[in-house]
Amino acid sequence: MNLLRPSSFLALFAALFLALTSPASAQGAGDPAAELEALVTKIKAKLSAGQSSPEALAAEVAAFDALLTKYAGQKTEAVADILVMKLSLYLEVFEDFTTAAELTKRLKADFPETGPGKEADRLLAAIEAKAKMEATRNGLVGKPAPELTFTWASRDGLKSLADLKGKVVVLDFWATWCGPCISSFPEVGEVVSHYKGYDVEVVGVTSLQGRVMNLEATPIDCRGNPDKEKGLMPAFMKKHNVTWTVAFSQQEVFNPDYAIEGIPYMAILAPDGTVRHTGLHPAMPHAEKVKLIDALLKEFGKPVPQA
Repeated sequence: MNLLRPSSFLALFAALFLALTSPASAQGAGDPAAELEALVTKIKAKLSAGQSSPEALAAEVAAFDALLTKYAGQKTEAVADILVMKLSLYLEVFEDFTTAAELTKRLKADFPETGPGKEADRLLAAIEAKAKMEATRNGLVGKPAPELTFTWASRDGLKSLADLKGKVVVLDFWATWCGPCISSFPEVGEVVSHYKGYDVEVVGVTSLQGRVMNLEATPIDCRGNPDKEKGLMPAFMKKHNVTWTVAFSQQEVFNPDYAIEGIPYMAILAPDGTVRHTGLHPAMPHAEKVKLIDALLKEFGKPVPQA
């Protein structure tokens, strides 16, 4: 996980982080911005080393509290930023929505005249929506996968998820305009190559967007012409070396049944059609994806590729 994900409602935090790490922000001891920058640098180093649990970052959480106590008499933007970064840690790394919401309420109460304080209500609403989405996502695990009806697929005969039962199914939700989706294609292709000849099916799920991007120099307008949009997909797949099945779903790619709030988004289904993993990013380490998929193959008595 990253301390700051590029999600839309955390753009405020992304901008703040850039400000914190700019040369102009580095001043002397006793300056809250400089001390916060040093703390954030320590946190980023731990996250890069795979230390992302509350236990691993307990000292850094305590350091946030110490800074807030040290500068308790100052109701400035720089001190508000300390609280913002602490709640960002709880929201984006620990995924502790309850604590993040409590810290956001504190932000509004303690720093009402600062930029972050004035954004607190909007942020709180976003946290609550994210918590609800996460609860929906977690509620999917172990249950039959929400239905997907395919109106076009690069593989003959694929009309719904029922056609894939008996296999581990990796669903990669994406769109042609999504740069991060396209950037993750090599990682998806790595999964496809690893499980070639085994009971694993990767399906790139998209929906009609009214345009096709990243095929020609300019976007291709397909509004009102779904056949045109679908007809361009083989050329898009060839250009981007997409060797796995791609399908247009009748349901929107931002499918609320799968609690999709951003793409790319990956879900893994068991051979019995139940959801086992949701909210994954296709660019997650290959070994982690293999571990999840292998476990399902073994559970259902299916062959597993040898290391």
